[in-house]
Amino acid sequence: MDNTVSLRLAPLSRRVFSATLLATFGIGYLMALVYMYAQEVRPHQLQGHGLVQSVANTYHGIPSDSPLVASLRGSMASTVTAQELTTIVEWVEAGFSEATYGEVVGPLIESNCASCHDAEGTYFPPLTTYAEVAEFAKPGGGVSVQKLARQTHVHLLGIPMLLFIMASMFIRTRFPEKLKSVLIVIPFFGVLFDVAHWWITKLNPDAAAGVIFGGILMNLGFAAQWFMTAWDIFAPFKRKE
Repeated sequence: MDNTVSLRLAPLSRRVFSATLLATFGIGYLMALVYMYAQEVRPHQLQGHGLVQSVANTYHGIPSDSPLVASLRGSMASTVTAQELTTIVEWVEAGFSEATYGEVVGPLIESNCASCHDAEGTYFPPLTTYAEVAEFAKPGGGVSVQKLARQTHVHLLGIPMLLFIMASMFIRTRFPEKLKSVLIVIPFFGVLFDVAHWWITKLNPDAAAGVIFGGILMNLGFAAQWFMTAWDIFAPFKRKE
């Protein structure tokens, strides 16, 4: 092992730069886990759904369930009160008629949803008219192909850049080359496996476990690189004579 490649022996400026990046990545990583739990895991737990079932419901959908109701009971549960949710559910179950939309449901959608679900529909499906809300209230088949494609390109262009920066520091550590090679590949493979199983789960709900497995691989690989890089920067070691 050639210790000269270690970040521990790098100039002070490079070590400070690497440590600052690690601190930023670490905080961002923890916040991502908190967000994932609060928005994706906890709401489904409250409904009595397991993690695999929740993933299957998200990507494949529940044929008898309305995407609008599923969202308000799941990831968007924090946007409405219990009474508002009951009102919307009753409207959907009664046939989501246009007559009662303007008087009761329309104002709720406008005040709680329209700020993100605007007319342009850049990031979320638009919910600004009765026709748009009614379409979203129909029993559906999970996330739309349009949204899935958007999520796919965002993840495959964004996350690998983060992994690239992390790996660029990790390859300069003192650990064995074979170990570093394996740990660098794992999170990239995890991202690809995760995203591929979004599409597979869209067609077959039995593939939902693959989404979880891919996410675990990505997170474990990233976390391993983070801790090992931090160790290399700060932990002392003996020079070879």
